Amino acid sequence: MSITKRFTLQLAAIALPILIFIGSALYWQLESGLSSMTADLHSRTLAGVVDELESELRRQNRDLSDLLVAQPPLQQHLLAQSRLQGRVPLVINHHGELRLLLPDAARPTGTEQGVLDKFTRLFNTGTFQYERSGVMALGDRFYTVVLIPAQTKAWRGLALIQELTPERFKTLSHSSELIGELQLLPESRIGRNISIPLATFSGESLWVTATFHQWQRLEKTQLLWSLMVLFIAAVLLMLGVMVFQLWRQLLVPARELNLALENHRQNKLWHKPLRLKGSGTTRKLTRLINALSEEVGISHLFHHSALNAVSDAAIMVNQEGRVIQLSPVAELLLGFNTDQVLNKPLSAIMPGNSGAQLDAMLVTLLNGSKLHDEGRVQLAREQLAKMVDFSITRVDKHEGECAGAVVILKDITRSELLKRELKRKSHYDLVTGLYNRQSFDQYLQNLERDDGQHAVCYMDLARFKLINDSCGHEAGDRMLKDVSEAMVRCLRKGDFLARLGGDEFALVLCNTTALEAARQLKVLMDKVRAITLYWDSGSYTVGIHIGVAFHRGLESSPREVFKDAELACQAAKSKGESQIHFFDSLDQDMAHQRNAPAWAMKINEAIINDNLVLFFQPIEAISHKSAKRRMEILLRIREENGSILAPGQFIAAAERFNLMPTVDRAVVRKAFEWLARHPELWEIQVLSVNLSGTTLSSDGLVDYIDDLTKSLNIPSHCICFEVTETAAIANESRALEILHALRRRGFAFALDDFGSGFASYGYLRQLPVDYVKIDGCFVRNLATNAKDYAIVKSIHDVCRVIGIETVAEFVEDQDTLDQLKMIGVNYAQGYGIGRPKDLESYEPDLPLPEEPAQAWP
Repeated sequence: MSITKRFTLQLAAIALPILIFIGSALYWQLESGLSSMTADLHSRTLAGVVDELESELRRQNRDLSDLLVAQPPLQQHLLAQSRLQGRVPLVINHHGELRLLLPDAARPTGTEQGVLDKFTRLFNTGTFQYERSGVMALGDRFYTVVLIPAQTKAWRGLALIQELTPERFKTLSHSSELIGELQLLPESRIGRNISIPLATFSGESLWVTATFHQWQRLEKTQLLWSLMVLFIAAVLLMLGVMVFQLWRQLLVPARELNLALENHRQNKLWHKPLRLKGSGTTRKLTRLINALSEEVGISHLFHHSALNAVSDAAIMVNQEGRVIQLSPVAELLLGFNTDQVLNKPLSAIMPGNSGAQLDAMLVTLLNGSKLHDEGRVQLAREQLAKMVDFSITRVDKHEGECAGAVVILKDITRSELLKRELKRKSHYDLVTGLYNRQSFDQYLQNLERDDGQHAVCYMDLARFKLINDSCGHEAGDRMLKDVSEAMVRCLRKGDFLARLGGDEFALVLCNTTALEAARQLKVLMDKVRAITLYWDSGSYTVGIHIGVAFHRGLESSPREVFKDAELACQAAKSKGESQIHFFDSLDQDMAHQRNAPAWAMKINEAIINDNLVLFFQPIEAISHKSAKRRMEILLRIREENGSILAPGQFIAAAERFNLMPTVDRAVVRKAFEWLARHPELWEIQVLSVNLSGTTLSSDGLVDYIDDLTKSLNIPSHCICFEVTETAAIANESRALEILHALRRRGFAFALDDFGSGFASYGYLRQLPVDYVKIDGCFVRNLATNAKDYAIVKSIHDVCRVIGIETVAEFVEDQDTLDQLKMIGVNYAQGYGIGRPKDLESYEPDLPLPEEPAQAWP
């Protein structure tokens, strides 16, 4: 089939359906676009109506503000103008009364009186703290409402109300010739019409909607048909011109060229250029074909130019792996030009083992199925070493036969040096040049595999904050540098020093004894203390606290040893300035601090799992007979194996991690629950429950106790709360507030450990306490120590005069009890009276079994 017939069939089978489809799509696109434009026009028209209505509200707001500040003559004029415009001003006085605001000698019309009646209930229940304006629907009528607060003696607020009458709606709709009818509807009735939300006064949702004239639809249809007619005419004209030009410019020359190429094929004349006679188009095609060979040569020129322009070194090899060309960058990198290395393998031109390695990989790539390989080698020529990334890509012919390969070398020496520098900075402190916290953590991790004895030190500078606060951080950095340099001069080879941050340092003295470490640290301390910083006409020195703990092989973890060193540093601070403290595992205080986090977790678990156990210790009346029995509630923790933990083991941890409010609330809850289960004891038993200082400072304590009392329905006279004098004084204002609040609810109070803290007798007049518990340090040796006897008697005499009963703690023998009776102390508590035991085993008529335990403070 000839090319003309094929073209005609393709035009009929493909081009015409495509044109028809494009025409249809264009029609629907125009129709959709016009519809969207119409909807947008309607929306903008409706938005203009809303803007006009909201502008009217703003004008009313300004008029109402002018009315508020106007003098009486001008005010009367403004009221008259507002009345002529159909507006109804209302005034709200401070008694909540709503009345009309009219010109002098004017009487309200029926419309104004109706507005007053409708809005009286609304404004009586509303607030006038801020301005409000908007449209409000009352029944089937709509009103514009503007309300502003007034700060006058007679007025609390002003309101301006105007009804949106049908006449006003017509005025708004006549603002655009597109609008047929304008309506205000609630959201539930707007339907699918175009609508815009309107600012409302009382929060209900109102939308402005409208119906538009239908004459636009007819104009749109006429416009669409006119455009389609013009489109069809343009398409037909374009098809005619296209067919003529294709026949003249393409079909005829193509037939001539086809005949000439067929003649060249049959006569094998490919080495000669084509020579065709005919139109200009035929001559152009001939020149194009003849230019193919020239373009191949030009492509080679571009190939060489691109090779020279790339920043990476390129080496091209043939199918045998021998060099056929080097790029200029490769010549510079390897130190050879292309003529010197032509037909040589890579092993002959690349120094060291890198050439042999690349040569082996290249041979494998050329003879295998793999098309690409990459890696990294190091080039070492004379004294210059370079790190190079290489990439080898095999080049195949169209038939699949290997033609050679391209080796790309990228010099990454500079970037590798930069990476190493960044890595070095990430492990060193920028201010002092010492190792940083990250490096120290890694060193401790590596130390786990070392079986030697090493001194791990935690060091903290004293008075360093003074330098920062007085002279600024620049002076602080200068001092840190001087201190670091002094420390480094005191180290041995193998020791490790790091700055942890701020004024904190860490030091590991490797393979040393305690004596050697003490000597070396003493020298270091003296060096640091000898440093003087002169800054802004002042001189500054620092001290240093050092805590030391020893890592001995696999006995302990280096990280745990470092925590021990930190605890030892805290102990060194408590000794005074510039002290060294060695961690001692037998030191109970340090052991408690070391185990405090574990104890804190154990306390949390005990509260969650309800493993808190209440014990009691009786309090006996010794100077008079009392119908009521008294006992102090003590706290214990029951472990999983059933053993009972005394408070001395965990209270310090609870106080350190601020768990005492939670613990105290749990004790109060369990004590109240026990009392609720024994109503037969309400008239004869009083429970003393301890409250810590942090509990007194916590919020919600009174509410918590109120909720428990109401839910369990227990009498408050059965509870006496004990607070230490130290806690009461430390939180005096808060403690007084809570004590008075609970006292009003019927609870009693005892001031615990009186005499051992900082309280004076003056506090006894301020604190609403019923009992004073004399600290056991004065009671324990009362029978043999005249000073203690005098102190106890003094405390009791003062309390007796004030009207407070006294309780003596730690009464352990009969002699002490006799002395207390002689003084007249009211109550006694201690092992001589009764030992602590489980509260669940309490029986008032049974003797208390002996169980050694320490009372909870």
